[in-house]
Amino acid sequence: MTTPSDTEAAALRAEARAWLARKPPVPRDWFLHRSRLHGVTHTQRVHVHAQRLAGELGWSDADRELVLCAALWHDVGRHGDGVEPEHGASSVARADACGLTADLAPADAAVVRFAILRHSLPDRGAEEQAAKLASSADEARRLAEPERAMRVLELLKDADALDRVRLGLGECADPRQLRHEATIELIPFAAALYALLA
Repeated sequence: MTTPSDTEAAALRAEARAWLARKPPVPRDWFLHRSRLHGVTHTQRVHVHAQRLAGELGWSDADRELVLCAALWHDVGRHGDGVEPEHGASSVARADACGLTADLAPADAAVVRFAILRHSLPDRGAEEQAAKLASSADEARRLAEPERAMRVLELLKDADALDRVRLGLGECADPRQLRHEATIELIPFAAALYALLA
């Protein structure tokens, strides 16, 4: 990855400032664990990345809303800042306990829950799990549209990966692990956004 020129860096900062106006309010009391790494500002940046990606990929308003909900709630159940692969499951439980998913239609809530659950797990097995949940007897987990759930999950994972820049030491999203070409193009923007909303 090349370093942007001064002109490019200034343009990225201006673009990031414009996108900051779209960051959502995020109550601190949603989170089990108060954190700079996985708390309010991380959530706001992931939400901005999800907004951009959904727009650039031409998503419908309905699908866009689902990924934005998932972006807001994806880390609310974390217990700490270390490696915690199961925090997706605890974030689903926390979002439900806080009533965050209550206003969603059952099919939409199932998609959001699936994306949050799987965002912290490897990609391997996600499609199989989505297909299996299509016939679940549990309405809260049943995925009427497994392909839609996978799209939301993949965009959430890319938006979350863009904010790896917060980890420091030159860290950024690994282009080989991203799922959309548009995400790769946003890596320099992610650094600019982090510099403004750290």
